[in-house]
Amino acid sequence: MKERLFAHPNLAGAREAGGLEQLLDSKLRRAGGFETYRNYFSRPFGADSKDVRLRRLRVGSRVIGGTILGRVGAPVQGKASNVQFSIRPAGRGAPRIDPKPILDGWKLLEATAIYRASGKNVLYGEDEKSGGFSIGQVLLLPKPLLEKRVLSDARIEIYGCGRDDIRSGQIDRRVLVTLAYLAESGLRPAVTSLKCGHGFFTSSGNVSHHSSGNAVDIAKINGVPIIGHQEPGGVTDTAVRRLMRLQGTSSPSQIISLLEIGGQTIAMGDHADHIHVGFRPLFGSNKKLGAQALAVLKPGQWSDLLSRLRKIENPVVPTKPSKYAIPVEKKKRASRAHRGE
Repeated sequence: MKERLFAHPNLAGAREAGGLEQLLDSKLRRAGGFETYRNYFSRPFGADSKDVRLRRLRVGSRVIGGTILGRVGAPVQGKASNVQFSIRPAGRGAPRIDPKPILDGWKLLEATAIYRASGKNVLYGEDEKSGGFSIGQVLLLPKPLLEKRVLSDARIEIYGCGRDDIRSGQIDRRVLVTLAYLAESGLRPAVTSLKCGHGFFTSSGNVSHHSSGNAVDIAKINGVPIIGHQEPGGVTDTAVRRLMRLQGTSSPSQIISLLEIGGQTIAMGDHADHIHVGFRPLFGSNKKLGAQALAVLKPGQWSDLLSRLRKIENPVVPTKPSKYAIPVEKKKRASRAHRGE
């Protein structure tokens, strides 16, 4: 569709038919300091009614730019026009709930964290502008978000059909947590085996954790191969010790390499070229029990929880530094001893 241009865009008829947009674009180009996104669907798409077939919108629908998705309803007596905002908690069958009590708690947490490094946000692991996650927040992400995060993380290298395993939901959440945890810890893992490409049995004849998507093999850390680098203090030793810090349900049942340093670590000669991290299936073949365990609360308990949260008064806490606090002057340091940090 050609862009329509007007010789005299200021004329009333021209302005209504698109001349006003032409004038605005012209002024912006003269002002400089901006970029335009020239794309086929970057502006409203015009089509004749006979060429258009209307369909009801559903979750996941893709629409052309400029499509009107809805209108704010007319106000009713005693109530202004409004938008309903709700969230759906994790867990099968969870209802939509009013997030205000939860958001109030987050705001209070942020407001009271006044004694912290400048520019840091208590709700994020990195600075506020980057919007990063802390390691603790990554461990709490639901599986769909973990899948997207792992697949899009440039620090995690995954072979082709292994990425398909993750996309199709065949990989255990704990494996995804392990990969995200290593990346956030500064260790960039290169994955060479998930479920795809690995046999059903191990070399010793036992059923492999890979066959159920509960294991991962890592052949490199930060670009350094595991093979030939399993010395004390090397990349393998660092990665294994970092994996041993995982706790609770995220704690691996097996960490196999050439190192045996206690805990769940096992030394095996055929693991000279990779670190195997395996997890026991939580519920075996009992899918119903697994689904129940994934629900934090039963559907009816969410409304009870929100009702209780509304009754709890927020404590009165200081939101500004004490008058006795010593201000820190920027760029002023006690000595030059740490200039290289």
